[in-house]
Amino acid sequence: MDFRLTPQQELFKRTVREFAEKNIAPRSREIDQKAQGIPEEIMQGMVDLGLFGVTIPEEYGGTANPGEELVYAMIAVHEIGRAELSMSLPVYYLLNLGWSYLLARYGTEETKREVLPHVAKGEWFLGIATTEPSGGSDLANLKTTATKKDGKYVINGEKIFVSGVSEATKRGGGHLTLFKTAPELGNKGMTFAYVPTQSAGITTTLFDDMGRMGLSTGGMAYKNVEIPERYVLDKEGRGFYINMEGFNAARILVCAACTGGAERALEISAEYTKQRVLFGQPLAKFEGISFEIADDYAKLQMLMNQLTKSAWMIDQYYQDPTSFTRKEINANVAICKLTAPLLTLDIAKHAMMYHGALGYSKETPLEMLMRGVMSYVVGAEGGANIMRIIIGREFIGDVSIPYK
Repeated sequence: MDFRLTPQQELFKRTVREFAEKNIAPRSREIDQKAQGIPEEIMQGMVDLGLFGVTIPEEYGGTANPGEELVYAMIAVHEIGRAELSMSLPVYYLLNLGWSYLLARYGTEETKREVLPHVAKGEWFLGIATTEPSGGSDLANLKTTATKKDGKYVINGEKIFVSGVSEATKRGGGHLTLFKTAPELGNKGMTFAYVPTQSAGITTTLFDDMGRMGLSTGGMAYKNVEIPERYVLDKEGRGFYINMEGFNAARILVCAACTGGAERALEISAEYTKQRVLFGQPLAKFEGISFEIADDYAKLQMLMNQLTKSAWMIDQYYQDPTSFTRKEINANVAICKLTAPLLTLDIAKHAMMYHGALGYSKETPLEMLMRGVMSYVVGAEGGANIMRIIIGREFIGDVSIPYK
């Protein structure tokens, strides 16, 4: 078992880092200003490097390396997360990669040819819409429904706390959306489909979040929204299960964004504590600080190893479904998602404390990281306790689930 990056992956990593440090990091504060968003020239630079296509096959305009798609995506998101600590660009980017990965596997040929080339060119946004006013983690309780009529699905309902609402409205694209087509069948009565945000019958609202200011978050109401049958992923009634597969890939990339931000915050801590002199010696001489940095570094290295393993497992599974069980993948991914946001929040908090009053100001990018990563602490792509439920279910068994 060898989890070292291949020479090709190392070259890719260096290329993305060089681009990100030169073009993204200097503009991270600008991106964090809601009125500005993500500059088009940054988007175009990422397109020129093929970054939006790493999970999209070549026949649909992508740059994917077959069997290594998620590993390459993890590398790229980590590097973007290092450079743009507000998490606006990393989240925008990882959503496109993660849900393109799923669409490339389960979408119809017509839908893939219609959507994926635009995503690979950075023209369209592709995200996920599952959370509803009734809740986000309890998908079995969702209220959005669709009926089939004349080869089309007619959707009615509402989604909230959806990323990329403005971007999909303005740029084009849409969200992979979960709805019930046979409510009486529970999980087996859900369908997952691509829904263009510019569709007739969709109205949008926007929320004012505490972080990720360069990326919109909002809601979408569906009133008799019609989509063609070809937009369904896999087939009717399989939506819940396909959605869960997608969440595993998305959670890997969320964790990659977190580890990128945490790695940079640790570097900022090391740089500052070596230079800042207090009571006649650098802060790094105080074991209360240096030991905490050492602990955080050790935890981050273990997390990054687990994350690489989890991405590799998913890529291997899609090449050979007998290589790992779904339970193994679910547990490994949940371990990463449980750990990454909380560890990154701790590392950001520690770094701010080393900086004293300076850390509470916008003279450092650390407060952007704290605000940005909180979106994943509170629940996006599954909160910490949901990850604990998954880990308990896969390790202990169904008896550990606190609900039926």
